[in-house]
Amino acid sequence: MDIDPHKPGYDSSKDVVLDARTLRGVAHPLRLRLLGSLRHEGPQTATQLAARFGESSAATSYHLRMLAAHGFVADAPELGKGRERFWRAVHRSTWFDVPAGDGPERELGEAYLRTVARTYAENVEQSISELAAWPADWVQAASMSDQTMNLTAAEAQQLSDDLMALLVRYRERAAHRGDDGTERVAITTQFQIFPRRGQLDALLAARGEGS
Repeated sequence: MDIDPHKPGYDSSKDVVLDARTLRGVAHPLRLRLLGSLRHEGPQTATQLAARFGESSAATSYHLRMLAAHGFVADAPELGKGRERFWRAVHRSTWFDVPAGDGPERELGEAYLRTVARTYAENVEQSISELAAWPADWVQAASMSDQTMNLTAAEAQQLSDDLMALLVRYRERAAHRGDDGTERVAITTQFQIFPRRGQLDALLAARGEGS
């Protein structure tokens, strides 16, 4: 699976592109949660992660080892004391394109994307649950909206690239900004671009590809 090296936001030294082998290592709900937590909250032990996600230490230890075997996480020995074993994320983010055609890889890819989608939904649900406790200015700054528009495939791709480029500018600005004492919190931005349901049959018929 090839990722355009010029795609907005992609950095081969910091990001990982899933292939058939690594996809099998990460396409598991708990592993994705563990990996996400290590990326966003920093290095942690299996015990700390178990408490965070309501799992047993044995389960988190097993899945951390699987993630390590596929190159997603690594030991952080400089942080451990005694028998403590800290884990850190190896990459900043994951990039993935659904494989073309049918077969096990496509099925595994779809399972991975469904798990990612559930994680996104959980992020929103958790934010809504906490909304009432946040100060008014932060509540007003949050957003959950959607837009529907008629686009060509090329225009949809350009929209995705434009949105990612904008997010990258904000990410890089934040990364290079010094600590000036201004109140800041970690912000998650999620966006999805996909055709609305119920249009596929008509599209394939127009292309002469219908059954």
